[in-house]
Amino acid sequence: MRFQFFFQFISSVIGIITLTAQFYLLLATADANGTPYLTAIGRFFSYMTIWTNILITSYFVVSLTRPKSKLNDILQRPVISSGFLVYILLVAITYHLLLAKVWNPTGLQYFVNISLHYIIPIIYLIYWIFYLKKGTAKLRHPLVWLLYPTLYAIYSFFRGEMIHEYPYPFINVTQLGYAIVFRNFLLLSLAYYILGIFIIAIDWILFKLKPEHGS
Repeated sequence: MRFQFFFQFISSVIGIITLTAQFYLLLATADANGTPYLTAIGRFFSYMTIWTNILITSYFVVSLTRPKSKLNDILQRPVISSGFLVYILLVAITYHLLLAKVWNPTGLQYFVNISLHYIIPIIYLIYWIFYLKKGTAKLRHPLVWLLYPTLYAIYSFFRGEMIHEYPYPFINVTQLGYAIVFRNFLLLSLAYYILGIFIIAIDWILFKLKPEHGS
């Protein structure tokens, strides 16, 4: 339990520092370019990476500071905690496959980028493997987990229609058109679903590997 508390503390600190640093960098860039701060703040909250890292950081903070609260009870449910794993792993996978080769950050942004897309996903994966309850995830959960990317897509499209700006090139309606963007969304949704099924399978395997549950 003591090591779990320490893990939650370190993870919370890393998440808070990373998100704060990214927010600072965005405001600094806006200041240098003469962009209004409100525009920069809106841009900060346009990224799936940011929203997902906020979810993971909030999870650790609540687990650390309010372990007996109703909110923490909800967060510990497999439909939530395993869903968070799917979301943060897709952040890492999507970035590595689609975005890493087209963006080369330097300086502080390089380290923040590594933390957002690799370190925090790995931290949460390790925590999920060793500390979260296994054996109660359901096959219907991957369908539930599609709600988050669907809501994000609706938000991104609505925001894009309003200001003609999109956070990622593969959902840029202005450049690609609705048909291609909708196809990309369907492919990403399929990726979420397949990864969700995979996580359910790993959950079941880890549950069965425990001596008291083995055959």
